[in-house]
Amino acid sequence: MTNLALITGASAGIGREACALFARKGYRVIALSRQPTGVESAALEMALDLESFDQIEGLAGALDPEIASAERVILVNNSGYGQFGALRDLSESMWQKQFSTHVFGPIKLAAVCLRLCEQHGIPLRVIAVSSVLSIAPQKMKGAYCAAKSAMNAAHDSFWFDEQGSKSLESVSLVLPGPVATRFREHALAALRPVIERASMAHQEKYEAMEAALAPGARIKPFTASAADVAEKIYRAAEAARPKPRYLVTPQTYIAAFITRFLPHSIQRRLLG
Repeated sequence: MTNLALITGASAGIGREACALFARKGYRVIALSRQPTGVESAALEMALDLESFDQIEGLAGALDPEIASAERVILVNNSGYGQFGALRDLSESMWQKQFSTHVFGPIKLAAVCLRLCEQHGIPLRVIAVSSVLSIAPQKMKGAYCAAKSAMNAAHDSFWFDEQGSKSLESVSLVLPGPVATRFREHALAALRPVIERASMAHQEKYEAMEAALAPGARIKPFTASAADVAEKIYRAAEAARPKPRYLVTPQTYIAAFITRFLPHSIQRRLLG
């Protein structure tokens, strides 16, 4: 029997690096993504749309024999993208997609995996890739900040709900700051429909955001690599006593200090 890693958002970036790392460590890796692209390190790829509870539930049949033959299961809820823009300018569907991708879908997938693990007596660890923006919101990124904050709360609540489970070993969250992936490219693509419908009130902010997300824009200091984040994910998977939170990049450590120890009035001046 081997350890099994189920990794969402596996087609690129952090997810792809996590697949490669877990495979090198001897895990059987199942790569889950909306559009499978050929993840060489994965033993198996499956299409998964986190916006569809029916599709997530339908995955149970394919996952059941994989989980039944595993020694331990690691679920990495990594899928995500940034829907930026002023909150007043976002459509209902934009909000819905952010929360389906970061909250509703990942928790449903965790529930399906836990049910299967319980049926077969297999231990499960859940690891979710969140963001520094889940604890330190920024202007013009409110929907993404809200969704990642809700991801944290939902995964913590999942842990509290299921503490009586004989299968669920731990639930951990990995909080990176800026990471060198295609995140900015995808965020820019999601931003453009917002700009088309936006009021003039935030025109200068939209222009600045477009410039910051554009190809060739300046990389922020202390930007991590996808491999750096994958290492923290693997640490949570292998730790004898997994921590509830794993921080990546100096920005996240600074934000954690500010939001823990400083009054909210000062936080707003520092983070605004």
